[in-house]
Amino acid sequence: MSPPRYKILLLEDDSVDRESIIRLVNKEKLPYECFEAESLHQANQMLAEQNFDVIVADYNLGDGTAYDLLKTVKDTPIIIVTGSGDEKVAIKAWRAGAYDYLIKDLNQNYLDIVPITIENAIQHKRNTEKLHLLSEAVKSTDDSVFITDTEDKIIFVNKAFTETYGYDADEIIGAKSSILSDEHVNEEDETVCYHRRKDGSEFPASFSKSAILDKKGKEKAFITVARDMSERLYLEDRIRAINLQLRKGIRSGS
Repeated sequence: MSPPRYKILLLEDDSVDRESIIRLVNKEKLPYECFEAESLHQANQMLAEQNFDVIVADYNLGDGTAYDLLKTVKDTPIIIVTGSGDEKVAIKAWRAGAYDYLIKDLNQNYLDIVPITIENAIQHKRNTEKLHLLSEAVKSTDDSVFITDTEDKIIFVNKAFTETYGYDADEIIGAKSSILSDEHVNEEDETVCYHRRKDGSEFPASFSKSAILDKKGKEKAFITVARDMSERLYLEDRIRAINLQLRKGIRSGS
């Protein structure tokens, strides 16, 4: 299976510098489909018509700067390329939202790190998109979700949590998760314990707790998913009561 090809927008008003990157792509047989823009105006037209995986832009352009591009482009990683001695400008652009910046040198040694910078930018974009999807899933689920740090302090709760437990996010963040439960477990079902709302009332909850690990496999946080089991247990009790009445009716009828 051939590797995926990435769409790269090269925004550079110097044709020599553009050709240098194109030659690098061809020489190294990099999986890039390169599109060239000579001005900020041309780049904006191209961005309005199609999407790109990464933008590699020179800072100083004939009709503006890459800083102007950062104001309008939000979902595409931008790698800023600046002339030698423009470190302050590069750092300013980075703080404004650029993914990374490269400093041009007379020997064009900066070209050696262009591929790895692009690869990292694409991977960063993918991770950000995955994180966004996960965040939206957590926010929209009907189950209560809260995350605690290694000291058991709550650092995140979703909307379902605030509705179930009665706490606003800003008043529960930073509190110990032990405020929610005394860990006394239902004898009939060890997966169910009683959790406590802000008003002091308790309710049966099924829950699962998983560790979030860092790159070295060390625990850095814990995520807990809890579900209010009040209605389910009520229905189960009702079913047991109905079955019991049916059995008594059968015995009395016999």
